[in-house]
Amino acid sequence: MPKKIITTGDGSPSIFIEELKETYHSKHGAVTESQYVYIKKGLMHWLKKNNKSDVKVFEMGLGTGLNAYLSYVYSFDHGLTCEYFSIEKYPLTPKELGVLKMKPTLPMPKHHHFFDLLHELEWNQIFNQSNFLFKKIKDDFLTLPTTQKYNVVFYDAFGYHAQSELWQEKALQTCFDILQPGGVWVSYCAKGEVRRTLQKIGFQVERLDGPPGKREMLRATKEV
Repeated sequence: MPKKIITTGDGSPSIFIEELKETYHSKHGAVTESQYVYIKKGLMHWLKKNNKSDVKVFEMGLGTGLNAYLSYVYSFDHGLTCEYFSIEKYPLTPKELGVLKMKPTLPMPKHHHFFDLLHELEWNQIFNQSNFLFKKIKDDFLTLPTTQKYNVVFYDAFGYHAQSELWQEKALQTCFDILQPGGVWVSYCAKGEVRRTLQKIGFQVERLDGPPGKREMLRATKEV
């Protein structure tokens, strides 16, 4: 599908897919949205609630690698041990990533090498450097085995209108199944139908204030 590079509200770039009428990130700020939704309301929330210094994260939708990069930065700077697994069915090409020019807009330049590395790393291979283990998986989330368990799920699929199958009960049940008790699912999404499906599956669901430009977002916890 043809992709167009856009500049979001905080100066960081994102990708717009005309055919889907969908952007990879919020037009109000790509880095701002990822930092708020996935790091602050997901990763940091779980760590604080459980008083932990180690965490296992699963990301649905590697995309540009922004969430993985920000997780690496947070883990490195706070002395965390983090295992991070990310699945992507339609990866960006090296040419598309080159045109995107995201790296210069990322925080913490001393960590920019990891942004390059996460894209250069072969699919299904493991990178392990001191306290951060990273693996990207080229596959379909809907056929993902549910034997591994995680503490936090970053759910970063395209919007409901573009990838409705990833917001239905089957996909959200997989999220429930791969979370450990007390685990957290977090997403920019605030759609009522999604919230009700999460509750039906057994999640305890919160509606939180959203990132800039968005009124609400969802966070769901698998009760102990």
